[in-house]
Amino acid sequence: MWWSRKLATRCLRLRLQRTKSTNSNAAALEPEQTLAIIGVPFAKGQGKQGVELAPDLLRQSSLRQVLKSSHDGLVIRDYGNLQYVVDESLLQQQRVHYHHIRNYADFMACNRALIEQVQLMLKENSQFLAIGGDHAIGFGSVAGHLQHTPNLSLVWIDAHADINLHSTSQSGNIHGMPVSFLLEQLRTTWQHAGLQEIAPNCLPKDQLVYIGLRDIDPYEAFILNKVGIRYYAMDTIDRVGVPKIIEMTLDALDPQNKIHVSFDIDALDSNVAPSTGTAVRGGLTLREGISIVEALRDTKRVQGVDLVEINPKLGSDRDVRTTVESGLEILKSMFGYRRSGKWSNIDTGILGSD
Repeated sequence: MWWSRKLATRCLRLRLQRTKSTNSNAAALEPEQTLAIIGVPFAKGQGKQGVELAPDLLRQSSLRQVLKSSHDGLVIRDYGNLQYVVDESLLQQQRVHYHHIRNYADFMACNRALIEQVQLMLKENSQFLAIGGDHAIGFGSVAGHLQHTPNLSLVWIDAHADINLHSTSQSGNIHGMPVSFLLEQLRTTWQHAGLQEIAPNCLPKDQLVYIGLRDIDPYEAFILNKVGIRYYAMDTIDRVGVPKIIEMTLDALDPQNKIHVSFDIDALDSNVAPSTGTAVRGGLTLREGISIVEALRDTKRVQGVDLVEINPKLGSDRDVRTTVESGLEILKSMFGYRRSGKWSNIDTGILGSD
């Protein structure tokens, strides 16, 4: 009968209105998630040019769209690329105390600017992403995070420990040293760097965890064991598996702390990340890398992320594309994408009421 069809149509319309209202209210209750992005095109921590091109290359490779697709409610604020100026005091430090380190003055000028920038971004946003550049920027990114959030845990995902001292580095490349600037136990080795003024908050040694190490210098191995730092090298990962590594990592981190994740693309095996300056075979698969960042993301405590060491001048066009795509997959999962699927902003009444 016409009236029964009319009644059914009216009931369906009312149900759709209630569904839309419910979805709208749920969206209104969700806190706005704002992500600040800063490019740090720093290439002087090592000797291979090209890594400074990575921030803009990732932007040109639809970084914003990839991140937006991973999290419907994510508001992205791009702060452009970091600028810095080398002053005479840093050049004097380099000449007198650190002349055997390559580009010390530039390293410190860049990281001092980054320390300030990270604090600014966290005052205005929920999270931040620093895109390198080489891993020398890890000092400023984590140090700035520590100044804003003293109760901080750090997960350093890398093929290398990056904890050399100026007195132990054979190459003089400062991208192999940033972690040594962060730990209280090693600060006396940098007594002329003015760390107490620019980065007074130190990282507790028991709140640092390494994942993926497989190219550790002898002095770095000594420091890691002498100081008592947790690190899960690839032989351990192969023996116990990624799920156990994730479990041990989360058990080690203070559950009240915010988390900083510093991800060097060379943590991934060179098959999936060939365009990087110090590639080491036998690394994490892309699936393993994604699993690790997913577990960290699901703590809902990740506040800062670095992605570093993508070098588009190394390898073929296919190598570069593969490396960039791997980096984007890591970031997509870090900021919300779920392989198990999710739904939002849809009509959940399509199957009828229960």
